[in-house]
Amino acid sequence: MADQTDLSNISNEARAQNLVRVVERFISTFNERAGEEAAAEVILDKKKLWGGHINQEPERFIEDELIEPTMSVLGYECRFRPKGFDGLEGRIPDFTALNLSSTNFGEVKVPGDIQNARKESFEYQEMATDRPLVGFSTDGFTWILHTAVSEDDDPQYRNHVTLHELMRKIRIEQSQSKAERRDRRHLRDLAIKFVSEFNIDAVETANKC
Repeated sequence: MADQTDLSNISNEARAQNLVRVVERFISTFNERAGEEAAAEVILDKKKLWGGHINQEPERFIEDELIEPTMSVLGYECRFRPKGFDGLEGRIPDFTALNLSSTNFGEVKVPGDIQNARKESFEYQEMATDRPLVGFSTDGFTWILHTAVSEDDDPQYRNHVTLHELMRKIRIEQSQSKAERRDRRHLRDLAIKFVSEFNIDAVETANKC
């Protein structure tokens, strides 16, 4: 009989495989919308994404095509532009996970702008009065997690994971023929750390410590 660790490993492997599919769809869509040259500058050269690349507000594009499906893979039910957080003085975060027991919100910026995502997310966390509290900040490629457990706690850094290598390898492989592509397990292995640390069960457990 499998123990809880075995089941968790199996679950995370499935999440990792699903994340690979999300990234594959995102990069394919990005190539179509922006053109392969502009997409390569963002994915391979870590340039900032601008609205002119895709003829759409870039943060909304990232939310729709990458953040929402990634959060779903991690087990979250996501709502964008939620209202009603105590202490935020009417400011509205970019998203919240409805099925996470702690008060939580996240800030999204475009690829290449993770520092501003982290800055704004942390400002919101310092203003918020609810505890326990979880804060996500992401540009889609890098994800940062802060938590505050008890009433007097300030938000504390918890995790920081980048998906750049996964994005890069998938982008390169999509330009190759099927015969040239490697076994998909190496892509799943690049995703496993992220899904293991950011899935809803891991975050619930971490925020009770």
